[in-house]
Amino acid sequence: MSIPAVQALSALPAMPAMPSLDGTTSATGVTDPTGVSGAAGVAGTASTQSTSGAEFGNLLADGLDRLEGLQNDSSNLAVKAATGDLSSIHDYTIAAAEASTATQLAVSLRNTGLQAFNQIMSLQI
Repeated sequence: MSIPAVQALSALPAMPAMPSLDGTTSATGVTDPTGVSGAAGVAGTASTQSTSGAEFGNLLADGLDRLEGLQNDSSNLAVKAATGDLSSIHDYTIAAAEASTATQLAVSLRNTGLQAFNQIMSLQI
């Protein structure tokens, strides 16, 4: 049994090798952006990924620290407002709105990350 679509695809010409920015061309047509080929290229890519992964982790930790700081400021101002030690209530209102908005953003980012993770995990290999 022959499928016409498969025959049409097999009739397409092969993709030509693509030159890289430094003028070299790989045999497969895929250029290595690091300029390193073979196993050394794989190791170089892994170290780049681990560095960017650490930077991403640091960004997340910094963001959570800032969120915690906003929530602490809001809580401290709420206590001052409740005890009558706060001279201007708008300071508490602004701090509470900032903390609420930052919390909503953090929850939204968490939900988006979990959805992406679940989609990746549901992929069949």
